[in-house]
Amino acid sequence: MGGSIYFWGGVVYATWLKYKVGVPVADIAVVWFGLEFMVNQAKYWLNDYRDAATDRLHPRKRERVSAAAYFPVRWLPFLFALRLFTGILFLSLYQPRALIFALLLPLIQLLYDSIKRIPVINAGVAACGSVVRFAAGYVAVAGIWPLPFPCLLVYLQRLVIYVAAYTAEGRYLLKLGTTAGKEYTVFYARHPYLEKAVTILFLGGLALALGRFIPGGVAVAGVIVLLSGVLYYRLNGPGDRIYWRDWRAVWRSLRSGENG
Repeated sequence: MGGSIYFWGGVVYATWLKYKVGVPVADIAVVWFGLEFMVNQAKYWLNDYRDAATDRLHPRKRERVSAAAYFPVRWLPFLFALRLFTGILFLSLYQPRALIFALLLPLIQLLYDSIKRIPVINAGVAACGSVVRFAAGYVAVAGIWPLPFPCLLVYLQRLVIYVAAYTAEGRYLLKLGTTAGKEYTVFYARHPYLEKAVTILFLGGLALALGRFIPGGVAVAGVIVLLSGVLYYRLNGPGDRIYWRDWRAVWRSLRSGENG
């Protein structure tokens, strides 16, 4: 699932708590543009630059269109830095209370890049970015930081999705007989209990929070996001083209069942 859903989750959660009578649409738009569109999305340009040099032979890369398809590869580091600092400057001028989130996201990315090949720890660090985006959406509406427990639930939910993603990719690479520099994903594929364990942790935390920190509707939405994220990566492991092909196969099987 796209991480931007957590920003909007923070917006919806703060709105439900009714910290303000009206929803500050302008504040939300400014934070979304500066944080989500400028700062967070900039990292994909840097990732595409690295991919062009290191992961060119990875089977999933052949299924995707990167920024290098639109810009010369050598421009991507400069464009990344320009977009990142433009977003930070924009927030410092128009929404300074969100500046801390714009600074945290690149730091989390740097930390992730340094430990991305260490199983378990890589998923734990990656999930932190979604918590930051959830808190940013919350602050855009409420003006204050969310309580720790809702942030913990967001962290656990995203952790499940990342573990599912690494597990699916590891299974796919094992099936192909290649790891393409992604050996750490094989660890998840060979330890499927990890996905079950973090799922139980999330559902247990959700049960504790139900009626205290979150309403039933939010809990149901949280489970739907979890299941959708896991399903997406289960089908998307081989790449986007095969992902759509598998969805079409599911649709055809459903249609044939109806006709039968």
